[in-house]
Amino acid sequence: MKILVIGGTRFIGLEVTLALHRMGHEVAVFNRGQTLPDLPEGIQQIQGDHNEMLDHADALRAFAPEVVLHNIVLHDDHVKMTHEVFTGIARKLVMTSSMDVYLPFGRVNGTEPGDLIPGVMDETSPLRNKWYMYRTPEMTEDHRMYRYDKIPAENAALHYPDMVGVVLRLPMVIGPRDWQRRLLAFMQPMKDGRRHIVLDEVYAKWHSTYGYVENVAHAMALATVDDRANRQIFNAADTILPTLDLAHKVKTAMQWDGEFVLVPTEQLPESLRFGVAQPQDLMVASERIKTMLDYKPLVDFDEGIKRALDWEINNPPDPFPDNLRDYTPSDEVLKTLGKM
Repeated sequence: MKILVIGGTRFIGLEVTLALHRMGHEVAVFNRGQTLPDLPEGIQQIQGDHNEMLDHADALRAFAPEVVLHNIVLHDDHVKMTHEVFTGIARKLVMTSSMDVYLPFGRVNGTEPGDLIPGVMDETSPLRNKWYMYRTPEMTEDHRMYRYDKIPAENAALHYPDMVGVVLRLPMVIGPRDWQRRLLAFMQPMKDGRRHIVLDEVYAKWHSTYGYVENVAHAMALATVDDRANRQIFNAADTILPTLDLAHKVKTAMQWDGEFVLVPTEQLPESLRFGVAQPQDLMVASERIKTMLDYKPLVDFDEGIKRALDWEINNPPDPFPDNLRDYTPSDEVLKTLGKM
């Protein structure tokens, strides 16, 4: 099968590109050329900005993909441009979405006040009512987040009559090349020999949903090549964890013998507080993709944490965020607790 991956050379996109190539498919990637990893022989690269896809229509159509996997959809225009370029050529569009479409994320973000919502979400759970939740009054229309919202993008992908749509809603993803470096805040003080790590006790108890990058990419690849996925929405995740459990997994992998110190929010300086509108759990089930596509994770999540940490240790951020090594606020709290 000929598959075009839009955004296929960085983190999740790179993993799914490699997964599809290993499965024996003919793969091309369309990216800006700012990230150029050593790709296996046979993977074609088409250079260009996905925001200006129409300017590269001839090169993209020349590849003639049967399926397009768009890994960097931010808004519905990205979907509509894909349709304009590939209608009559590609029969299927797979788009990467996020669990931020669900109503509980509006609680966390503060755009949709209300009571905390209990339980685990699935693909049929209510979505946010308010779109464009990152838009601010001072934000200009050319800001990349002005029109960001996966909900209208999903609608555009799933309801277009001339191309089958598939949606993958992703969790918090960890792994090598994680540009958000989700484990660094736990890892760095351990690496620096800190004896105590202060955590907001509300944050410590807060649950979210996680996936290891290779597993998430495998789920995306299955949805791309398996027609049982057509016109479906899938969550793709490994596990649901409270923050403290995730921190303990990092502790085990780092062989750190220190202590997590849980402190009530009101006793913490602003810089150490959880900092969300409401501590709404973000718990998402992934049973549909397991049942419909026979999905099974390739890598145990604890092993995934070890691999992610190995990469972090060998690839520190440059420049390094100063706040990650500013332990003054933590030390002040520890002094009041008699821990220093």
